[in-house]
Amino acid sequence: MPQLPKVVIMILNHNGLRWLPKCLSSLNQTNYPNYEIYLIDNASSDESCEYVMKNFPLVKVIHYRENLGFAEAYSRAIEKVNADHFLLLNNDTEILNSEWLRSLVVTMSEPDVAAVTCKMVSMVDHSILDSVGGMGIPFWRGFVDIGKCEVDNRQYDLGDFGGAGPFSFCGGAALISKSAFRIVGGFDRKLFMYFEDVDLSWRFRLRGYKIGYSPEATVAHFRRGSAEHNTLDEFYFCHRNLLRTIVKNCGGTLRWALFNYLLYSFLMTLTGSFITSRHSIPEKVLRGAVWNLRNFKDTYKQRLAIQANRRLQDTEIIGIMFPKFPRYQPVSDWITRVLNTIFESSQKRGFERSSAS
Repeated sequence: MPQLPKVVIMILNHNGLRWLPKCLSSLNQTNYPNYEIYLIDNASSDESCEYVMKNFPLVKVIHYRENLGFAEAYSRAIEKVNADHFLLLNNDTEILNSEWLRSLVVTMSEPDVAAVTCKMVSMVDHSILDSVGGMGIPFWRGFVDIGKCEVDNRQYDLGDFGGAGPFSFCGGAALISKSAFRIVGGFDRKLFMYFEDVDLSWRFRLRGYKIGYSPEATVAHFRRGSAEHNTLDEFYFCHRNLLRTIVKNCGGTLRWALFNYLLYSFLMTLTGSFITSRHSIPEKVLRGAVWNLRNFKDTYKQRLAIQANRRLQDTEIIGIMFPKFPRYQPVSDWITRVLNTIFESSQKRGFERSSAS
């Protein structure tokens, strides 16, 4: 029998010692004959590395002296390992199915699949979905996890999402083809954290690759369990990185995407200026804009390469980016919900005309 593809499981860690016993112990049940596990440690100070080397001696440790973030840390590690595929895994996860890795590899073997995302459920309640992949919020306002906070009624278990799969994989638990990763240029190392998975998936899509989904690969996730930053930090990185991702990857829709991004940013800044609980939003939006101006030369250079090598046009993937699935919106954030309703109503007609042309 032919040997199954070699998989390297990579667990990114920064002071996540409290999560590692459950995560690594659950990996022991994996029924797959050809894999290795690496801990990718971003300068932890909580003895994570020492714990792993003592209690899980088969796990290989790559330790960095500084916190490199998601994209840079993974990219350096991927360069070092020898494997057909690599699997990204958050440290705040638990594997729930012994056949999980085998099912991911089977899905990866389908034509043109570059990445396969897991079925992630809540660590607190396994009946609640956490993510089955990513989708765009209409008119380039961001991206959100499909299924987030929904009761798992197996509504996504067919896995085809209308024949196209989710638009993007979730970087918390996903298998990626190393050859496809290299072809599209790997992670954007300047993003540091957030949007690395969306940006890479977008470039996969532009090159004609597919994103798969394996409902048998069930992984419990404690959302934000490994994060040490606050909500405003997350908002800054997401808003900043979204703009860079749009500029690099949008083709003929770039002008409209930028207009919508800037208009929505203005509306958020305006509401944030007048509401005390959101007074820091304008500062985060401005910081993100300044960062993008400083990095525009590099962004534009990457854009030229991406657009020169794309095989699909925006109209061929926009329906996958903005599927007709319900999306998660926090009930408590009524201001954003009102903005979304007004913005979507004003943009819907123009979007439909553009998509039809």
